[in-house]
Amino acid sequence: MDWRKVKPKRVLINLYQGGAIMDWRKVKDMAIVLLLVIPVVCFLFGAWFTPSASAAPIKMRVQTAAPNVSLSYKSVVWLADAVREMSDGRLDIEVLPAGAIVPTARIPSAVDKGLVEAGATYAQYLAGKHMAGALFGAPSAGGGSDVGIDQFGHMTWLIFGPGRELQEEYFRDIVKLNLVAFPVGFHGPLSVGWFAKPIENLKDLQGRRYRSGPGLIAETWKKIGVPATFLPGGEILPAGQRGVIDGAQWGSPYDDMPLGFHQIWKHYYLQGAHFPISTWELLINKDFWNKLAPDLQKMIEISARACVLETFHRLLVDNGRLLREATEKYGVIVHDVPPDIFEAYMKATNEVLEKYKKDPFFKKVLDSQREYADLIRPYWKASLNSSVFIVESKK
Repeated sequence: MDWRKVKPKRVLINLYQGGAIMDWRKVKDMAIVLLLVIPVVCFLFGAWFTPSASAAPIKMRVQTAAPNVSLSYKSVVWLADAVREMSDGRLDIEVLPAGAIVPTARIPSAVDKGLVEAGATYAQYLAGKHMAGALFGAPSAGGGSDVGIDQFGHMTWLIFGPGRELQEEYFRDIVKLNLVAFPVGFHGPLSVGWFAKPIENLKDLQGRRYRSGPGLIAETWKKIGVPATFLPGGEILPAGQRGVIDGAQWGSPYDDMPLGFHQIWKHYYLQGAHFPISTWELLINKDFWNKLAPDLQKMIEISARACVLETFHRLLVDNGRLLREATEKYGVIVHDVPPDIFEAYMKATNEVLEKYKKDPFFKKVLDSQREYADLIRPYWKASLNSSVFIVESKK
């Protein structure tokens, strides 16, 4: 084709007549429509595919049973911070100190009824509803001579072992509470405690007005003639200042010193063979839990386990630092517990447990702990003996 002979004007006329030329007025109208529609489409597309950007965060309040200076309270704060960050703010956990909404004793019931979405309390406090609850939180003297389990063995039984399913059964069938539970820390062994005057022997302790933990622990003290009474953590120091009690057990230096025990009592009995296990748990309303997305549930579960490890770190490092401070700065004297106290306590523990074994579920839980202890004891005892040798050799 000879392009020199092509007439541009004729080509345009032919294309137009063939329908190839668009009506530019229509093009202009279409452009205006597109400019209006495209931003709306983009907004809707973003809203559909990024729900977290526009959805309000889920609120979960946690009523704790501990003052905000305690290790127990702080462990829940660590969990809340971790979940908030991992979820990009989708789950906002508010941690409340003891008494903020309901008294300590009412926390499980308040969570069960949905008055508050979650609570954090010592598992042994559930013993008030059924004594098997004490076995999940603080089996007296490690379950006695027939069990002999320590804090580490108990925690693995509760998180990874049969203890987890047994506690689910406890909530569902025994006390009928609509709860799910996750251990978030431990505090054992708990000391025998702080006193105004030294304790010489068991008879001496029997004459003291003494604050102890509840459940099996308190019942065993009473079995050997010690008039132990239970007070929530925030009431202990005022009772000591008024002379209502002569001494008290609460936790370890990390928990005790922020409450000021070292200011009124200068004799400290740090050993805790009577109370080697104390488990701190997050309780969540089961209906609220079931509505959470699976990834949020997993974040809570994993964060709870991480808090258990964090607690172990704090128990070692901060307790060591605060114990040194108590003795060097505040004149606290650390004593060994008179041997006859633990000997009598261990014997009484076996008798108290035997009494409660008449209940089928209590027996089921205790038997599970004994079987688990028999499984882990040979290895764990050898390991602990190695650790004791290393520590004692440094003296």
